[in-house]
Amino acid sequence: MKVQLQEKLEDIIRQPYMFELILDEDPEQNVYEEFDVNVVKSTLGKLNWKLVTVISLQIIDDVYYGLFKHGGEIIGWTAVRNSHYVHPKRMEPAKVDIEKFNAHELNSKVMGSMDMIIELRGRLFSSKSYIEVGDERLELLFLKGNLRGLVKTEHLQKGVFVKHSTMIKADAPRYRDSNFSVQLPPKEEDFEARVIQVFPGLNIAKLKHGKSEFWMRTQEMEKDLKETGLVIPPLTEDAHQHYIGERQKTKAIIDALLRRQIQLEKEADNAKKRLKRIETLYNNLKSSKLGKIQVKVWERRKRRGK
Repeated sequence: MKVQLQEKLEDIIRQPYMFELILDEDPEQNVYEEFDVNVVKSTLGKLNWKLVTVISLQIIDDVYYGLFKHGGEIIGWTAVRNSHYVHPKRMEPAKVDIEKFNAHELNSKVMGSMDMIIELRGRLFSSKSYIEVGDERLELLFLKGNLRGLVKTEHLQKGVFVKHSTMIKADAPRYRDSNFSVQLPPKEEDFEARVIQVFPGLNIAKLKHGKSEFWMRTQEMEKDLKETGLVIPPLTEDAHQHYIGERQKTKAIIDALLRRQIQLEKEADNAKKRLKRIETLYNNLKSSKLGKIQVKVWERRKRRGK
């Protein structure tokens, strides 16, 4: 087992929390029933190399087993030995520098046979996490919540979130998108807009005026953003970001377990053993730090309803 992965899994056993993996295991290894780790459900198969969420972890005969979720469905338990731990990070807007880019071999395994140059060229992505492969860090790029590629940090142009106001000339060139492919008509008079994103390396910015958002070249704006000290922070794991993401996922998992519990109750005698296991899993999740927070939120809402 990879040393870095083992250290992470040991930490999670001591203080459980949900996390993500890119699976890199034997596709022929077993996947076991979510409520009965002694019952084989299927083999890993095509789910290998997928980005999955692990909602519970246990050790059996010195082997780590993760209960994982993919595509909105709880799949089951499988052994975790060589997979890639996904480090959460502060979300950053990112564009790929195609002139520098060369696709890491992991893309062909995770993303399939797609042409990565075509897929990544010109698009504006969200970078929310990264993996470590040897001495390299690959950032996971998402578009509308879907993973679109894994790119080295040095091949990215990062955006910075800002809150600055600036005056815009009525005839200053404005564009609908970050590629400047659709130019917007000029305004009748100068106006004030709020700068919300800046790409220092590309000299472009995203602005907002009223409910409308648009893109401009920074040199077309009245305010010199170079004076605002824009700095791209180093790539580091962000525990706060992980906490927010985990809290959002916890409610969905608890809801899914409750629905499954109700279904098993209806199946009566044949489900008694599995029902006991699901109740244990639900109670463990409910009594976790994040589960307690969610329960308090529900209780407050219930009191308000009265």
